[in-house]
Amino acid sequence: MIYGSLYNPRFGRGLSPVLANILNTVRQYDLPGLALGRHEIDGDRVFMNVMELVTEPAESKRAEIHQEYLDIQILIGGEERIDYGLPGSWDSDDPYDASKDLQMLDIKRSPQTLNLTPGMYVIFFPLEPHKPGCQVRGAKSIKKVVVKVHYELLL
Repeated sequence: MIYGSLYNPRFGRGLSPVLANILNTVRQYDLPGLALGRHEIDGDRVFMNVMELVTEPAESKRAEIHQEYLDIQILIGGEERIDYGLPGSWDSDDPYDASKDLQMLDIKRSPQTLNLTPGMYVIFFPLEPHKPGCQVRGAKSIKKVVVKVHYELLL
C-alpha cells in the first residue's frame, strides 16, 4: 500500500516509473469534470472508473481484494475513510470472482484506517484488503476515481 497526494511538490519520487507515469497521466485530466463511468488509458491494462457514492459506516461494509489489478483510489471531492489490512489479515467464505477480479471479505487482524481528502490517493496491490467508501464524520457524497492497473505492468 502506498499513500500520497497528487498535490505534493515532489510527487512521484520514490514510485516505480510505471506507477509515476500512470499517476502523471491521470493528473492531466480535469478530474472534477470527468464523466462517471469507465475511461480507458491503455485498454484493459490501465483504465479508470469514475464514481459518485455516499459514504457509509465502516461497520456496515465489507472489504475487498483483487488478484489481477492494483487499485489506485483517488478522492476527487468530499471526505472518505478507507480501512485496510495486510495480506493474510482477513477471512472470507466468499469465492473469488475472476470475471470481476473481486473477493469480498472481512479484515480480522490489525485493521488500519486512512482518511482521504481531495487530491489524496492510495495504491492497493493485489491481495491487500481494503474497505473504501466509509464515513469520516457522517454520511457524505463523494466523487472518486479508481484506476485499475494490471499487475503484469509492474513485472
